[in-house]
Formats: sequence, C-alpha cells, structure tokens
Amino acid sequence: MAIQKGDTVSIEYSMSLKDGTLIDSTKDTDPLSFTQGQGEIINGIENALLGMEISETLTIEVSPEDAFGASDPEALVEVPKTDLPPDGLEEGAVLEAQGPENQQIEGRVIEVKEDTVIVDFNHPLAGKELHCEVEIVDVIQND
Repeated sequence: MAIQKGDTVSIEYSMSLKDGTLIDSTKDTDPLSFTQGQGEIINGIENALLGMEISETLTIEVSPEDAFGASDPEALVEVPKTDLPPDGLEEGAVLEAQGPENQQIEGRVIEVKEDTVIVDFNHPLAGKELHCEVEIVDVIQND
C-alpha cells in the first residue's frame, strides 16, 4: 500500500550532518509515527516518502530549505548582560525567551562582548544539509 496524504506512517531513520555527525536516530527507540502531509516531520523527508510502501528504504540529502530552514541573520540578537542570568553570560549557554507569538523559544549564546552577548535564536540545524536514511515500517490508511 503506497503512502498517501493522511496516512499514518511509521519509519525507522537516522539523520546526520554532511560530515557524518549523527543527529538523531530511532536505532535504540521505537519507530517514529506521523501523519503524512501534516508537516509533522521535515518537508524533505515527508515529500520523498509519498508513494513509497512498507519495507522500502530511502537515502536522501535534504537541503536546509527542506529541513530546518536557512540561517536567518535577524535571529541573532544582541542582549545587554544586565538582562541575563549569571549562567547566561558564557558562550554556549542556552537561554529561553518568549517569541513573537508568545511561544517559548531557545537561543544559544554565541559571543560574549564587554556589555552585551549575542544570542542566536535560529534552530540549531538551520542552514545545515542533512543526510537521512529511512525505512518504512508501517502504513495505516486513514480514510
């Protein structure tokens, strides 16, 4: 049965960076289940799975635009040190903030200056090309 929009699909997958660094995998967990066509997984994989069947495998390179997006220079924000907790004043610190639609967003401190820090609110994988290996484990047609 070929995967169609609205089907519940279960996959085993591994995702790595171009240099081979493993980002995520279902190797030691349960398969990932999602509804095809609902945007629950990255577009590059979701679009490639359409029409595939149980037990088929896929190896795909996913561009940043079809994964977590391009890195947005406007997501780099300079924040006064006085507005941050003491543990947020070092490179690599992860900070939580409220986004433009009142959602929780995370940022990483990428630079510490004399009176300010630069916080990157891009997704950590923004701008990265991904290598993905996928096996279709199950497909349930939803009418």
